[in-house]
Amino acid sequence: MGMRGQYVMVDEDSLEQMVEMDGAELLDKLEKLMEGGSEYYDIDKLWEELHVALTGVSASEPSDGDPLSEAVVGVHVFEVEEEDGFFACTEHDELEGIITAMQQVDFDKLEPDGAAEELRQQVKREFAGLLDFYKKALAAGQHVIFSVV
Repeated sequence: MGMRGQYVMVDEDSLEQMVEMDGAELLDKLEKLMEGGSEYYDIDKLWEELHVALTGVSASEPSDGDPLSEAVVGVHVFEVEEEDGFFACTEHDELEGIITAMQQVDFDKLEPDGAAEELRQQVKREFAGLLDFYKKALAAGQHVIFSVV
């Protein structure tokens, strides 16, 4: 999974519309939301490394109910064709538990398997950026859509 990951804040109406969309429509809607000023966080290709650092396993094997896994890959996966990408939602009422779990992480004690110090620092910065993004989404009453394309 070496593709680019992005997190986008969406309101309730947008989320309800998106649940009914296919992958191409989802991607188009997310791009329009970002162009229209919706807040987003671009984690680029480091989402996989962040998932491994937090959980010890690949993001291709997310752990249901693990808030650190869900912080990276979302909670509710959209049913789309694999070639269209990956889309998942974290609803507003799920953000607080994820934020709490993230705040308990001591990144200095995490040892990504064989990761060079530069990569380790990049992952640490992405973690901090994602945590800040989730706090903003919670305060704004927004849901978060994670996409990998």
